[in-house]
Amino acid sequence: MKSFNILYLANSGEIFGGGQVSLLGLLERLNKKRFKPLVVCPSKGSLVDELKRTGIETEIIKMETLRELNIFSWMKTINRLVRLIRKEKIDLVHSNGSRATIYGGIAARLTRTPLIWHVRIADRDRLLDKLLAKLATKIVVISKAVSKRFDWLKNKGKKVVVIYNGIDLEKFNPAIDGERIREEFRLSPETPLVGIVGRLDWYKGHQYFLQAAKKVTKTIPEARFLIVGDGERRKRLENLRKELGLNKSVIFTGNRRDIPQILASLDLFVLSSVSEGFGRSAAEAMACAKPVVATRVGGLSEVVEDRVTGLLIPSAEPVALSQAIIILLRDKEKSQRMGLKGRRRVEGLFDIKGHVEKIENLYVGLKNEI
Repeated sequence: MKSFNILYLANSGEIFGGGQVSLLGLLERLNKKRFKPLVVCPSKGSLVDELKRTGIETEIIKMETLRELNIFSWMKTINRLVRLIRKEKIDLVHSNGSRATIYGGIAARLTRTPLIWHVRIADRDRLLDKLLAKLATKIVVISKAVSKRFDWLKNKGKKVVVIYNGIDLEKFNPAIDGERIREEFRLSPETPLVGIVGRLDWYKGHQYFLQAAKKVTKTIPEARFLIVGDGERRKRLENLRKELGLNKSVIFTGNRRDIPQILASLDLFVLSSVSEGFGRSAAEAMACAKPVVATRVGGLSEVVEDRVTGLLIPSAEPVALSQAIIILLRDKEKSQRMGLKGRRRVEGLFDIKGHVEKIENLYVGLKNEI
C-alpha cells in the first residue's frame, strides 16, 4: 500500500503550550506504515529536537508572524512550501495553527492539495477566519466551544470537525508517585498542596489564583501552592506574591519536564483561565485522578464535569475560586471520588489512542475524496 504523504506545518519550533504537545503526541503515534509525515517549523527548538529524536523528518522554513509579515518574505516562504509539496509528492497539508495556515493555505491552493486547519483557540479573528476557512478543506477544532468560532459558516456541519485533544493515559496515571516533588520543595505528605500548570500568560488568570491563595491561607494557613510554568508575566506575578504576603506559601517552579510527578504530588489542581480552548492541563490532572477546580470558560466545561470530576466557577472571581479550593481541601473523601471519576472521564473521552484514530480516519476520508 502506498503511504499517504502528509506535510505538517507548526507555528513554532519550541514546545511552549498545548498545541505543540498535541501535535507531538499525534506524530509519535501516527501509523507510519500508512502515513508518512514531514514537519515544517519556522525555527529550531525543543519541538524540532523531539521530532528528530523520534525519527520524524523535519525542515526549517521561516514563517514570520503577522506583525513582521511583508509581501516579499511571504512570497518567498510560499514558494519554498510549493516546491516542497511538489518534490515530496505531498497528498495532504495539516496546519497546526493560524500563522502556519497563512502560508500553507496558499501553497496548498497553488498545488491543489487539500488542507486541514487545526484550530485550538476559541477567540475569533473575523477577517482572518474568513480567509483561512476558504483555504481549508476541513477545519479541526479541539472543543465544541472552539467550534462556535465558525458559527457563521454556511457549510459548518460538513467543514468543521470536533476532535478533542488526546491525553497519554500511561504517562499520566494515578499510580505515579509525587513524593519526590514534595521532598524537593520541603513539603510534608500532610501539607495541603494546590497547583496550577501552564504558561504564565494573561489568559491563564494566575493573578486570580494568587488572590484566591491569599484567601485560602486565612482559613487553611498550612496550605501551599505551586505555580508551574514560565513566561513574560513571571516577574509581575512574583511581585504580586510578595504584595500579598505569600512568599512562604506560593512556589514558582519554572518550566518542568516532570509534569506527571508534579500532578501526582498535588491534592487539588486548579485552572483559573479567563479563556481556554480545551484545558489540556486539567485533563492531564484528571488522568492522574486529581479533583479539579476550573473556570467555566471555553472548552473547560467540556473537560470538567461540574460537581462530578471537580468544581466549575465563574472566571476572574478569586472569592469563588478560594471557596471551591477550601471545600475540596477540607473534604478528602469527596476529592478522592471526584479524582477517580475524572480518570474514568478522561479514559472515555480524551484517550490519545482515540484522538489519533479519529485524525487518521479524517485523513482516510480526505484521501478517498482526492
